This record gives sequence, C-alpha cells and structure tokens, in this order.
Amino acid sequence: MSEVTAAGKPASAPESAPAPRRKPRKIDGLRIIALFKFLKALLLIATGYGAHKLLDTQMLERLSNWTSTLSDDHLERKLIERALDWVQNLGAQRIQIFIAVTVVYTLVVLVEGIGLWMRKTWAEWLTVIFTASLVPFELFELLKRPPGHRLPIFATFCVNLLIVIYLVAFIRRQQKQMHAPASC
Repeated sequence: MSEVTAAGKPASAPESAPAPRRKPRKIDGLRIIALFKFLKALLLIATGYGAHKLLDTQMLERLSNWTSTLSDDHLERKLIERALDWVQNLGAQRIQIFIAVTVVYTLVVLVEGIGLWMRKTWAEWLTVIFTASLVPFELFELLKRPPGHRLPIFATFCVNLLIVIYLVAFIRRQQKQMHAPASC
C-alpha cells in the first residue's frame, strides 16, 4: 500500500504548483482607443436621434415658438433661429440621408471599438484604414476654415493622427514579434 500524507494525498504524488493567476485585463492603448470609439458612437447615436427629431415639423414649430420667448438681443436666440432656418431649408430628404450616413458611420465605429477591445488584428487594420482615410478631409477643413474656427478640426486631426501612428507602430511590433526567431 502506498503512504498517505497528512493532507490525504499519496506520498508518491508530486505536489502540484498552484494554478497561475489570470492576469487582469489591463487598459492599454488599444483599450483607450476602443473607449474613445465607444464614446464617439454614443455621440453619433445622439446626433442621429437629434437629426431624426428634426424631421418632426411639430418639434420645429415648438422650437420656433420657444425661441420667440427669448429676448431679441440674446446671442442664443439668434443662433437657434439661424440653425432652425438652416434645418428647414435642408429638407426632409437631406436630413434622411444625413441620418443614414450617421447610422452607417456609427456601425463602423462600433465595430472598430468592439474589435479593438477584443484585441482583434482585423480591427487594428480596419481602424487604421478608416481613420487614415479621414485625415485628408480634416486637412482640407483646416485650410478652408477661417482662423478662429479651426481648433475643433485641429483637435480631431491630431487625435486621428495619433491613433493611426499608434496603431501602425503597434501592428509593426506585433508582426516583428510573430516573425522573430524563437530564442533557445
């Protein structure tokens, strides 16, 4: 018969090492970009919903009535009236096209965010391609806008450029690690 230790295990059985703890998922560059994409998707959903509400003529009428209660010399009233005039001149078809484009772009941003959160290589490439494709338009807007109105476009340009640079460097690092010879 075999010997039994105080713990009730056979003496000949080697003590097994405790199972290694699972590392908690850390927040790194990919996860930060994914969180940024999720925030962007929320803003796009709100924008699409707001644009959808602009199709309601009763809503536009209520907004017009509300702005008429503001005093004539307030900047807010003038801005809201200009915005309402602009929206009414757009027409329902253009607003519907805007909503459709917003929905499609929101889906792309969500797919990027989910893929990056799950650390999928295809999401890294997709994000690089889509984000880099926006850079020329942002540069054009930077050149076209008057000097006092460039800050938001410049900030967007910088964030998108940083995302592209980070992801390209990340992808290259991953490829080097995959193709590096195994050390003995």
